[in-house]
This record gives sequence, C-alpha cells and structure tokens, in this order.
Amino acid sequence: MDTGITVPAPSTARSIEQRLMMLVFLLPIALITLSVLWINDGRLIYTLDDPYIHIDLARRIFGGHYGININEYSAPSSSIIWPLLLASFTPLGQFMLWVPLILNIGFSYLTFSLFNQLLRDVRLGYRFLILGGWFLATNFYGLIFNGMEHCLQIYLVTLIAIGILHKEFENNPTTRDGVYIAILMLPLVRYEGLAVSLPALLYLFLKGERIRPVAYGTGLLTAVALFSLFLSHLGLGYLPSSVIAKSDTTGLSSIAMNAIGQFEKYGWIIVIMLVTCALMPERKLFALLIISVTALHALFGKNGWFGRYEIYWLTFLGVFFMHLCLTQFRARTTAIIFGLLPLAFAQLVYTTLSTPLAAAAVYNQQYPMSQIAQRLNAPVAVNDLGLVALNSRQYVLDLWGLGSLEALKLRKSQRGSAWISDLMERKNAHYAFVYEEWFAERPASWIKVGELQMNIPKIATAFSTVAFFATDEASAQTLKEVMQAYALEYPTGKYHFRFDR
Repeated sequence: MDTGITVPAPSTARSIEQRLMMLVFLLPIALITLSVLWINDGRLIYTLDDPYIHIDLARRIFGGHYGININEYSAPSSSIIWPLLLASFTPLGQFMLWVPLILNIGFSYLTFSLFNQLLRDVRLGYRFLILGGWFLATNFYGLIFNGMEHCLQIYLVTLIAIGILHKEFENNPTTRDGVYIAILMLPLVRYEGLAVSLPALLYLFLKGERIRPVAYGTGLLTAVALFSLFLSHLGLGYLPSSVIAKSDTTGLSSIAMNAIGQFEKYGWIIVIMLVTCALMPERKLFALLIISVTALHALFGKNGWFGRYEIYWLTFLGVFFMHLCLTQFRARTTAIIFGLLPLAFAQLVYTTLSTPLAAAAVYNQQYPMSQIAQRLNAPVAVNDLGLVALNSRQYVLDLWGLGSLEALKLRKSQRGSAWISDLMERKNAHYAFVYEEWFAERPASWIKVGELQMNIPKIATAFSTVAFFATDEASAQTLKEVMQAYALEYPTGKYHFRFDR
C-alpha cells in the first residue's frame, strides 16, 4: 500500500529534493519582490506604512533617544525588541530600508526549515502540496513584505509548537533550551505572544519540568515589567502608544464583543479544535494548552490588519493539526487537505496575492505625502506617521496617537476639534495631511488646500484620498505651491491632485 512515506534517499536524490523544496520558499518571494520593484519604479516599498515608524524609531534609538521627534519621547512600536534589532543597522544609511525585508526572509526561511523538517519522511510531491497550501493559506509570503516583526514572531511560535509536539507525542524527557528561549523572546517581539508563552510554560511545568518553566517565566515577566517601567520613567505610561491605540479590550463588554468578532471569522477553527481535544481524553494537559492559547487570543487578540494579527495563533494550531493529519491519515489525504486549505482562507490568500498592489498603494499615497512634507520643511500634523516621519526633517505631530501619547489621550477623551487646534498651535504645525473620514470634526481654522486621490486600489491604506490642510492663508498658499510643483515634477497616472483653491 502506498502510504506516501519515503525511505531514506541517496545523497544525490536528497540534494535534488532539497533544491526543489527551496523553490517552494524562494520562487514566490522572488516573484513578489520583482513585482514590487517593477510596480514602484524600482523602489522597495513595504505593504504598510508602519515599518517606516520602526525604522525611524530605530534611527533615533541608535542616536540615544527613544521617540520619533527628537525633542519628546514616544513609544510608537508594538514590539519591544524589533526597533532595537533594527537600530544596530542604522550605520547602513539608506540601505537600512532593505534590512526589514532581509531579516524577514531569514526568519521565514528558519520557519520554512522547521516545517520542512516536520515533513521529512513525506514524499516530495505530497510535501510540496502540504507546505505550499499551508504557506499560501496563512499569508506566509505576504508577511515578509510588511516589513514588521511578524516573521520573527511566526518563527518563534513554530519553534515553541514543535518543542511541545516532541514533548507531548514523542515523550521527550526534557525540552531543549532553544524552545525556552523562544518562549522568553516571543512576548518581547509582540505582546500577544503572552497568549502562547504563558500557557506553554504552565504546560511544561505540569509535565514535570519544574525549574526552567519557573526561571524562564520569571525572566519573561521581569523583562516585560522592566520595559513598562522604562516607558513610565519617560512619562509614557506602561504600554506603547501603538498597543493602546489599537486596543479596544478595556472592559468586559468590549472583550466580549472582541471574542464574538473572532468567533464570527474563525469559529469553525475553534470548533474543530474543541472536537479534536474531545477525541484525545488521554491528553488533558495538551488540550488545556491549546484551549488556553485559543481563549486568550479570542478574548484579547485581533485578526486582519492586512493578514498579520491572527497568523501566530493559526501557526501554533497548525503545527499540531499537521502532525495529527500525518499520524491519522495517509500522506496523500493530508496533502489533499492542505492543498485545499487556501480555499478556507480566501481572505489571507487575497492578502498574499495583493502584496505588490498594497506596496503600490503606499508608494502612491504615503510616499508623495512624505515628499511634500520634506519640501515644506516645516512641522506637519498627520494621521499616518511612518514615511512622513522618516523623510521629514521637522517635527511630525501624530494626531492618531501612535507617536504622541498626549494626542492619543486627547483623541480618545475629547469631543470636538479644540484639542487638535491646541496641539498644532503648541507644536507650531501649520499643515495637516489627514483622512477626512477619520476627522469628521476639524478645526474651523483649517483651510482645505487640496487632495491626493489614488487611481489604483487602496488595498491596505485606509482610504483612497488624503486631504491637505493649512491653518492660515500664507501657509495655504505655500502648501499649494509645493503640491503643484511636486505634481509637475512627478507626473503619474496612478494618482492625481485636486485643488480646492
């Protein structure tokens, strides 16, 4: 009977097999990279504006300051260690813009290698279908091009899940130190990593590994607490502004609504997970682990935001699902299941396939905004911080609050637009580039100069149109002249300026 499980191959055959599997990893990345460069006039542009916040923060950290603007502190990054990692590459200058992509390719290769090793005994054709289906279904390739810390997060989650897999199903007496290090690092990469790390440490403790779970758990909580104390010392509270700005789980009702939203999208996965746990009554601790991780993600986690927030949870469950399929079914059946998996995750598949278009949207909206801000050479207020902050040589007031805790608190607590006028006056900002939909109530002093309207799909940008405002007639005239000059210098059919004056 053909089980799809191979016997060890000769070295030549194994070498050919390894090269073919590398195509599964490298070919999609190469195609997407070339598409991004081609569609954006040879520029590497990420699919979100957020990575440019991290790059700018990293440059400031390298110079000894924690914040976007040199004269004030801010915590615009949801990751503790990602900006610190990027900071070490600041001496590379403009080449630093490529560093997030290169790092993400490296971390993704490590993840790919772990999954490939998990399937080492599966025939090449079946392995191709399983890995190809899984990576496409979970936006594996798209994450590389968002320029953020999620690829590192996914690698650490995969490492932890496989370590637990060996502990639970192969009865390994001790867990490798590398797994514990991953457990320690995961929340430092992104805070939602606590939803995996804490249950994993409890699981390992209850499985008899007493000392290391306690030691690493203490280290983990100490590291997070020390960073919170650092932020508090700077007058920034205990959590990054980006975490606070994007979190709406501040009360029981909001937590319940968050869980309902998660169940509406991924309830079918939760049901499959619960049924699987019920079919393994002898593995109560393991069931408790995956139920705990799922519950924490459902209650406090997110999904969406261009296919990045839920991937760590899907990956954690996916490692065990893949193992169970391989042990309960023939390899061919497993290949069929995973080959069809992209149909169940159509939204994430769309995210991957639209990666070049998402980068184009950033290039044709955020990039022109940053160039106009640079030419104004004056403080500006924005609601998307990244590229403007990176390219501007002046103060950038983030009205949405990622780069300004004061603005964040005012936006969440104040009605009307008086707080905007007050902040802009104190920061000497006479220009504002914002989505009008996000600021329905605007200061009466604002003079609308014009709009940048994209003629291509907006994909991951919030809206297709950005409005440009000034606070006085002289500034309005200056802004109009700069916008008109830029439009003449860089004509394109992908966006156009419309002037109100």
